[in-house]
Amino acid sequence: MFLRKRMAFTLFFIGLLVCSLFLTFPAECSITLRIGHIMTNLDLMNQSLEKVFKPYIEEKTNGEIKIEVYPNELLGHAPDMIEGVRIGTQAMFIGSGLDWFESIVPKLALMSVPFLFMDRDHMNRWIDEVVATEVQQEVIKKGNQRFINLRGFKAYRGPVRVIASRKPIFTPEDLKGLKLRMWPARTPQRAMEDYGCEVHTIDWSEAYLALQQGVVDAITAPLDTLYPQKFTEVVKYVTEWDEFLTPIIISINEDIWQNLTKEQKQIIIEAKDEAGRWYQDQVNKEKELTIKKLIREHDVKYIRINTKPFVDLAYQKVIPDLVSQGLIREEWVREVESLK
Repeated sequence: MFLRKRMAFTLFFIGLLVCSLFLTFPAECSITLRIGHIMTNLDLMNQSLEKVFKPYIEEKTNGEIKIEVYPNELLGHAPDMIEGVRIGTQAMFIGSGLDWFESIVPKLALMSVPFLFMDRDHMNRWIDEVVATEVQQEVIKKGNQRFINLRGFKAYRGPVRVIASRKPIFTPEDLKGLKLRMWPARTPQRAMEDYGCEVHTIDWSEAYLALQQGVVDAITAPLDTLYPQKFTEVVKYVTEWDEFLTPIIISINEDIWQNLTKEQKQIIIEAKDEAGRWYQDQVNKEKELTIKKLIREHDVKYIRINTKPFVDLAYQKVIPDLVSQGLIREEWVREVESLK
């Protein structure tokens, strides 16, 4: 009797294991996909996941796929989460921009080269013609993951990028000696050093404390992150300069993706489009409201500048230096310029 019970339990456990590993499962099985990011739970990107992406997938798949959202670096720092997606300890990663993946595909460093792309249409053409084709295949091969939102609707963070700082920024001269918090990506760090900044690599979750304690004087970020992260409680000048564009990107483990049914893949694609549209609508509508809130509640001075001196310096000094350092290639730059 004991052996029969033990064997029955063993067979039941194996059945559960098979159901969880092989994602083309019958209706009574379900899979939970974990998606992580570095922003707070109040961030609009996180809300787009909780309010749109997650319920859309769970409803349309009749519960076959469940989504768990992990904000605020709960699954690790961004590079750790990208590695987690590669090895399958988490299913998906969502972030701002593709430069997080430059260690896998160096060409993605172009995303964070200041003023290389004219506007969103220019970047979208590059994403469609370069990233969604040759780069996607490299990411699959080297990183065991794929981007699922290169086609269709593309959402952009911000909707603009700013520098939040202790002193006003009007010209490139004002960047010299500025202690700037940045994320661990070589190309944007080198670019800001070329502008004269003293770059400090600090995790997003520790950026507020670094500003508060004076470890850094400034942070560059999408506008919509300032209020939920409370950065402007500490620094009172916000300069809108949009040094580069930051499309929201979602990657998913390739093994997981290949084991989903065609219908499940389509539902996830639809969900990311719906969530992207929701986010873009919210952030566009709230731009001026966010600026007014920062001014009213945090006594912020909001500065809009003429970016031409910054653009000129990018082409005279920054981009040539990035090429000479081997961080980007001249032919990559020409390829981007050919798509203007």
